Amino acid sequence: MSLAKDNIWKLLAPLVVMGVMFLIPVPDGMPPQAWHYFAVFVAMIVGMILEPIPATAISFIAVTICVIGSNYLLFDAKELADPAFNAQKQALKWGLAGFSSTTVWLVFGAFIFALGYEVSGLGRRIALFLVKFMGKRTLTLGYAIVIIDILLAPFTPSNTARTGGTVFPVIKNLPPLFKSFPNDPSARRIGGYLMWMMVISTSLSSSMFVTGAAPNVLGLEFVSKIAGIQISWLQWFLCFLPVGVILLIIAPWLSYVLYKPEITHSEEVATWAGDELKTMGALTRREWTLIGLVLLSLGLWVFGSEVINATAVGLLAVSLMLALHVVPWKDITRYNSAWNTLVNLATLVVMANGLTRSGFIDWFAGTMSTHLEGFSPNATVIVLVLVFYFAHYLFASLSAHTATMLSVILAVGKGIPGVPMEQLCILLVLSIGIMGCLTPYATGPGVIIYGCGYVKSKDYWRLGAIFGVIYISMLLLVGWPILAMWN
Repeated sequence: MSLAKDNIWKLLAPLVVMGVMFLIPVPDGMPPQAWHYFAVFVAMIVGMILEPIPATAISFIAVTICVIGSNYLLFDAKELADPAFNAQKQALKWGLAGFSSTTVWLVFGAFIFALGYEVSGLGRRIALFLVKFMGKRTLTLGYAIVIIDILLAPFTPSNTARTGGTVFPVIKNLPPLFKSFPNDPSARRIGGYLMWMMVISTSLSSSMFVTGAAPNVLGLEFVSKIAGIQISWLQWFLCFLPVGVILLIIAPWLSYVLYKPEITHSEEVATWAGDELKTMGALTRREWTLIGLVLLSLGLWVFGSEVINATAVGLLAVSLMLALHVVPWKDITRYNSAWNTLVNLATLVVMANGLTRSGFIDWFAGTMSTHLEGFSPNATVIVLVLVFYFAHYLFASLSAHTATMLSVILAVGKGIPGVPMEQLCILLVLSIGIMGCLTPYATGPGVIIYGCGYVKSKDYWRLGAIFGVIYISMLLLVGWPILAMWN
């Protein structure tokens, strides 16, 4: 009975939040539809935190509500007064736009890569190899994950392709070796910690290098066009290096303390892994084929960006896996995590886009400019960086966030006299990668990691908030003073 009551409370909470926000008068200057849309958006976030039903179902319902209620949630009076404007048609087009997102399909491709590692046995083989040489201590495995991701980052300009398509498929095979399984109490044995280490690794590696994540390059374009400031590859790397090294040292250890795995040492497992490798024997045809496809994909992701899009590379890899019998189509149709994540991310991308479509972002930019009048230049920098950083709670993609918010923040900063624009620009772009740890939907790899079922929603949100604060604090308290000294 208590469980039923708890579920009812969790189900009602988002509705209550939405209802209360609907009753609150619309803030001055904000379009009415923007406030109503924001109420639905906040209710969705509350629902995804509490999870009375699966998170994907909640985001799907939120999009449906916005499509049906588009006259009150998306479109302004001028649009609705136009006889040629078909509100329902435009709303439906908006609601389904997420399924044409390249990021969504790149994430899906990464999931199928993971399935390929699993079906072929290559993932198990690599996992056994790691356990044999580094599996005596869980903490060393955590550091290994971070180091591998950072080593790949300079050459893989998509964190989804890197962490989601290369690192995750391998690490996903480790927990079962320790009798740790997803969506099960045993997930805390070691699986939860290892999955969280991939969140740590992808956020650090994405900020360490310009080429660590696609939105970094987008950010540099905005900085160049709006502020007229050029940031080189080396300048970016050197500016983040002191912060990155400190976080590389403390983040795996702090994760170990805050989200401690039940298994910390296992001499026997390392020995067992060696025996299992001998039992597996030589690489099979499927494994060699998958290795070839992985190398092909990495090569195209690193060197072929001018010729072929990263998502197209992922789809090509999936197609070749099917054609070369690495993964049967029936296994893909049964791979619930991939399809669940596809719908989840597509709907979240749409909901984030709705903040702009409804007029909320424009109002937000104007309000910020007004409230920052009278602030000192340094205080303005801090406020703008923090607003840009924590606004990522409203977005399901680093690229979408960068495209939507960075130009707004830069415009606000440029319009305030005395603001050190070069420092502001560098701090803003360096924060893009590390904000990927904040929520389960903050970035492509995060969606994949959360979707595999080892880290509970409440744990992800808790750890994301803690490390999110640590990351941005280190950037402002360590990175900024060093940056100011260099300038």
